[in-house]
Amino acid sequence: MINDFLEALPKEALEGSKNMDLQIRSVNAHGAIDAVLSQTVLRGGKRLRPLLTFLMAHLFRVDFKTVTPYARATELVHAASLSHDDVIDNATMRRGSPSINILASNKKAVLAGDYLLSSVIVDLTNAGNLELVREMSLVIKDLSEGEWLQLDLIDERNYTREVIREVAEKKTSSVMSYCSVAPAVLSGASKETVELCREFGRRLGLAFQLIDDTLDYSGDSLKDQELDLKNGIVNAVVYELLENNPELFARFKAGENLKDVVDGVAFKPYVEKISHEAHAHLAEAKNILDKLEVILKEKAEYKNNATDLKERINGLELIISFMALRQH
Repeated sequence: MINDFLEALPKEALEGSKNMDLQIRSVNAHGAIDAVLSQTVLRGGKRLRPLLTFLMAHLFRVDFKTVTPYARATELVHAASLSHDDVIDNATMRRGSPSINILASNKKAVLAGDYLLSSVIVDLTNAGNLELVREMSLVIKDLSEGEWLQLDLIDERNYTREVIREVAEKKTSSVMSYCSVAPAVLSGASKETVELCREFGRRLGLAFQLIDDTLDYSGDSLKDQELDLKNGIVNAVVYELLENNPELFARFKAGENLKDVVDGVAFKPYVEKISHEAHAHLAEAKNILDKLEVILKEKAEYKNNATDLKERINGLELIISFMALRQH
């Protein structure tokens, strides 16, 4: 499936994402920071966020050289969040290899994540669009708030459907929204269009996180199996299970270990429910693309070239289809 998806994408957007240099060079650290990052959170990955950024740039006819610093920033800030998450989650594996906290240490993993975040702000400041520096600063703020909120939930066990969604919006949708907003801002799009792009990214992010939650129980996850359960993290699937089994929810709220509470319970019906919810967000994302198409049809560059516009929209529709079908 992944190969079919990649082959159908606009070649320029795919190459922009694939060939993007993510290396961080630190003279003072004698390459140690770059080395540990390149072996862990910057190793592999789908590069979905920069790909989305390039596809939005393709739609808004923004030169790829102009958008590259912003596309690169989306992957680096995502990598920084992974570096911090691995410490918080006591992870041992990331993408099938030892996680950064195992390869280095908890302290160095935190510092490496901080270094990535500072590099992102420096790079974006050098790129020159202060509105997008501010947007990225808000993303980083959201990532921190989302992680803090999740830690509070683990401690207090006062999960609700709404607060789980808020965590997903802050930790996942915030970055996806930036991917969608940055090219629109660079193109000089109207505020209305920029906000449509923001909502498009938000819907993609929510869908991505919900599907991620279902994949944690597919048996194919490259994360530590059941790590979230061991850490007492209730994702959307686990919440539905608890919500539909009040006696189990009561045991969990009373302090019993989450892994023991859900042991032996079939996850399948709750995986299906969350998968359905994710697909509803993807349908909304498609509706937003339709609205963007109507707006862009009136632009001079597309007014007499509807076929070209449709081809550029198609790349983003492929992202939606990929998310709907992805298995890891």
